[in-house]
Amino acid sequence: MFALQKYYALLSGLHPTLPKAELESLIEVTNSKAKIIYNFDGVSIIEGFLDANNIVKRSGYIKEMGYLLGIYEDIDYNDIVKKLKDYGIKEAKVKGFRYKGFSHHINIPNVEISLSRELDKNGINANPRSNTIVRIIITEGIIIAGLLISIQENSYKERIRNRPFKRPGQIDQQLSRVMVNLSRLKDNYVFLDPFCGTGSLALEACSLNASLSICMDLDINMVKGSMLNMKSYDCCKSYLIVRHNVVKMPLKDESIDSLSTDPPYGRSTSTNKKGYKILTKNFLEEGLRVLKKGSYVVYAGPSYERPYIIAKDLGYEMIGTYDMFVHNSLNRQIVVVRKT
Repeated sequence: MFALQKYYALLSGLHPTLPKAELESLIEVTNSKAKIIYNFDGVSIIEGFLDANNIVKRSGYIKEMGYLLGIYEDIDYNDIVKKLKDYGIKEAKVKGFRYKGFSHHINIPNVEISLSRELDKNGINANPRSNTIVRIIITEGIIIAGLLISIQENSYKERIRNRPFKRPGQIDQQLSRVMVNLSRLKDNYVFLDPFCGTGSLALEACSLNASLSICMDLDINMVKGSMLNMKSYDCCKSYLIVRHNVVKMPLKDESIDSLSTDPPYGRSTSTNKKGYKILTKNFLEEGLRVLKKGSYVVYAGPSYERPYIIAKDLGYEMIGTYDMFVHNSLNRQIVVVRKT
């Protein structure tokens, strides 16, 4: 019987809980036989078997992943060297990182130099140009040592720059990636955003290999703008952008695998005289018809509206809620639910 592998995941500091939620969803999406066993500030420890390259490539808030070598209050250089030899490592570069200013009494350059010397003394070439990276991460007064597998090099930043159509108040491309991942979109799934706005979520679904990305909006300007954005980045097997409301979507029963959306709210949006709660209730009611059983829904709204209650009252299974500060006049809540 094989021993379970342990991994570390270095998470973005943009939100305290969303990165961990995204990691959990990607473990599920990639059909990994693994689970998170511990969380430090900015770092999750995972046990099992997983495809770290695929998880990092798909992610928005996961900065890197690697094999876990050890967790130390006082770093044990000999233990790290022994484990690197177990992996058959002949040369490596040591690279330290301090998460959010933790533990300033630990001097990163000194740790890098000391570990590099131990590597050299024990037959592992400490090469500053090596592509094999031994990671030293400092957080919460402890040192996490790992062997880097994959680092995030996502192209969503390029898509932000290249989009010809933009509007104030739109969800940024990185958060769009996270919201699509929270909807558990797998390869060749059919994706729906019933309030597509500028098309940010639909574009991320395309980049994550959806077989069909459907984008709806009642505002003709948003429909045209979304089309411009989708055409500017040729990444989708197939996409459909239509002008339609959410009361009765032109979709077959149980035809959608994954849904993520940002209903209109706030000063810069138009709701065609319908309030946020009515619009959200309308799309969630239709979601019960068009979504396949077990599908996930992710949506956002102003925290003061308590968006999660709308889905809960309709019988969706609650998975999680995540509040985030946007500006002085708006705190946004992201809701993740599942059709049972």
